[in-house]
Amino acid sequence: MQNKFKLIFFILLSLLCKDDLLYSQDKLKPGFDPVEYRQLLEISTRQADTPWTSSNVILPYPDKCKMVYRSDSVGLDNRWDLWIREDSVGIISIRGTTLSLDSWAEDFYSPMVPAKGSIIIGPDNVFVYKLAESGKANVHAGWLIGLAYLSNSIVEKINQYNSQGIKNYIIMGHSQGGALAYLLTSYLHYLDKERLPDGLHFKTYCSAPPKPGNTFYAYDFDFITGGGWALRVSNVEDWVPQCPLSVQSVKDFSPVNPYSERDSFVVKMNFIDKIIFNHIVNKLDNTLNDSRDLLIEYFGKMTYEYSVKKYLPHFPEPAYVKDFYYYPCGVPVVLMKREGYEEVLESETKIPELFKNHMETVYYFLLNKNYFNK
Repeated sequence: MQNKFKLIFFILLSLLCKDDLLYSQDKLKPGFDPVEYRQLLEISTRQADTPWTSSNVILPYPDKCKMVYRSDSVGLDNRWDLWIREDSVGIISIRGTTLSLDSWAEDFYSPMVPAKGSIIIGPDNVFVYKLAESGKANVHAGWLIGLAYLSNSIVEKINQYNSQGIKNYIIMGHSQGGALAYLLTSYLHYLDKERLPDGLHFKTYCSAPPKPGNTFYAYDFDFITGGGWALRVSNVEDWVPQCPLSVQSVKDFSPVNPYSERDSFVVKMNFIDKIIFNHIVNKLDNTLNDSRDLLIEYFGKMTYEYSVKKYLPHFPEPAYVKDFYYYPCGVPVVLMKREGYEEVLESETKIPELFKNHMETVYYFLLNKNYFNK
């Protein structure tokens, strides 16, 4: 009889442990959750993403969660917060662009660098990173700097709170913070597993995000977050998700493409037609390459010399790649314009016209209109 009781006890215990495991896995679910995103906006707005705040529109305080950590402002005025939900889900909230000129320098410093390698961010401080498998993947240089300065404290806090059972995390950022959320997600995925505990699970919301890298970085990001574990939310009236400026040249295609194989198109042409065809294609190719090189000159070398170097004197200029073809990534979530939108913009009297469509309060309004009919 005693053995029977022991057997029943162990069966019940195993069922309870199994239920706990399932519950832990179910704390985060793939796909866009409007309730989840609404709370994330409430958290993010307390970072003050832009230089302006509205006195007449304040988002509600996020329910059933609390902020447990705020980092120092580092690098080019980067900062992040850690919130913990009542169900033991951690929320990494990354601040976007601030009023500081060094924060804007991070955005404008937009030449591409390889998605894996290393950069020097200070005396005896080398940031080694891997953000994609492919050697053809490239990312935005300025936002890589932001990641470099934030990553250590984020990894430290993840390890610290692992002992308290926090294994599920949402990574959230609005605007520049959204761009950094992309790179952080990739960084944590590829990070040496000795630096992170086992059993972690991440979901990412990039809100009003600019494009973080080239096509091959986007392919990699969408692959490692496949199944709906990374969302990009965009207001169709907002210009920021269309940034940075981008030029697609012939070299940005996969190796086998109509341009590289153009000889097969001209083989049956007569001599004069071949000359005309090649002249047109070469002129187009040279024009695209010149535009790309001009962007690298202004947003790379000149921005570094007159801005980034001023704020980060110990950061040597990295080698740029000949690539300026930025591409979006993450599962798209589109917030369409709805009735009452213009009135919301007019109520934001302290915000410059250029940024009104980009504000978190506007995204909050569109979320409620599109998903909650409010």
